[in-house]
Amino acid sequence: MTDVLFISSGMNIGKISHGIHNCPPIGLLYLAASLKAQNILVDVLDLLVNALSLEEIKAYVREKDPKIVAFSSTTPQIKATVEICRELKHKFPDKHFAIGGHHICNDLDFIDRYPFFDFSVSGDGEITFPLLVKKILAGEKIKGKHEGELVKNVDDFPFPDYSYVDLKRYEEIGGMKELPILGTRGCPYNCVFCSRASHLSQVRFRSAKSIVDEMEKYQGLYNGQYTFQDESFTLKKELVLKMCQEIKNRNLKVKWGAGGVRLDQLDEELLKAMESAGCTRFFIGIESGNERVRKEIVGKPLTDEQIITLLKTLDKYSFEIELSFVIGLPGETLTNIEETVMFARKLIDKGIRNINQIGIKPAIPMPGARIFKKGIEEGKIPKDIIDRYISGEYGEDFWTNWPKYIPDGISLEQIYALRKKGYEAFYFTPQYIWFRIKKDLKSWQLIKRDIKEALNIITRGRSVRSFSS
Repeated sequence: MTDVLFISSGMNIGKISHGIHNCPPIGLLYLAASLKAQNILVDVLDLLVNALSLEEIKAYVREKDPKIVAFSSTTPQIKATVEICRELKHKFPDKHFAIGGHHICNDLDFIDRYPFFDFSVSGDGEITFPLLVKKILAGEKIKGKHEGELVKNVDDFPFPDYSYVDLKRYEEIGGMKELPILGTRGCPYNCVFCSRASHLSQVRFRSAKSIVDEMEKYQGLYNGQYTFQDESFTLKKELVLKMCQEIKNRNLKVKWGAGGVRLDQLDEELLKAMESAGCTRFFIGIESGNERVRKEIVGKPLTDEQIITLLKTLDKYSFEIELSFVIGLPGETLTNIEETVMFARKLIDKGIRNINQIGIKPAIPMPGARIFKKGIEEGKIPKDIIDRYISGEYGEDFWTNWPKYIPDGISLEQIYALRKKGYEAFYFTPQYIWFRIKKDLKSWQLIKRDIKEALNIITRGRSVRSFSS
């Protein structure tokens, strides 16, 4: 018998869901590890990489016979999560059904609309959820909405437990080649398109020792290769410097991507330390090619001159850089969008050479984002969009069918056409083609991937490397 069975749904029952199958559910695995440390019997049914039918899911629940079935769900997963829980509650009415995760943090009255979930936990779960579990195991009935107590010291809790998921499946299906890792929780910024629960505006930092302890513990899984999932990895410079020094003090042979970073938080001292400690790449959100849009709409007040200067500084090092752009933001014109899609090409023309990849993504209004609220206020998306999605009104593929934010006077077809123009202008330059040829000579897999990418841009006008672009 199992005390708690966690279920991580895909986007569609019985199918592997494109876009959410390339990284294990870290938050759920943190929570599973916390329960395990308190001698609570835990199991995880990971449907991100296992395409089980409803009958197979019911058979699994029957076999494990948990007291509590707990779902962790993002918005793309919420339709399948509701369908699975509705069926399980009908089949196993005496069990407790709980839900947490990113969607619930931005949809606080969710279980009022879907009462076959007995209770929900919004926010951090490591403190509150085990307390509720112990009450249920002691015979209490738990109902309603619960706000998770904020975890102030993330070091107090065990690392995510990857023994609960099949990492080989993530390698085979999602192409995962590095272990994900979190150095921080939260982000203090409020970009217009970013979906974030209120508790994540309070940034919590792990210690350098804790981060490197986790790297050392899991070093054998992917030959010491990691990718940080942080939204703003370099928020606290001194912490990053300490982490780099800790890696060098232990003589750890690791390679890692720094996740999301802001250009205005980088300097020569930090870059030298990160490169010497095994950092290989950055993900940088430029967001817009227009300074007004960047400052007044997105909330990222970087000038073009700053961006060019800082990227030229990065060119002194061996890092690979991915740049991210968002098009179709409130108040944008077609001219603004064209400036954005052509910005990466502009950077190449300015002599910048270390940009390895770009993503140009239509603005998607997700619950918790400022653009979501604005879209509802302007009548561009319905107030009950979440329930319509759950009902199946928006079809099976979330990324294709969930509404995009489209500024007045612009069509979605125009946005897609400009996106194609931007990809072609960047990827089909002689400089970039030569860069890829030199890199691809190392691997037949890289050659095949880049041929597929080129064909996809030509025929569909979009990148296959960035699932929502």
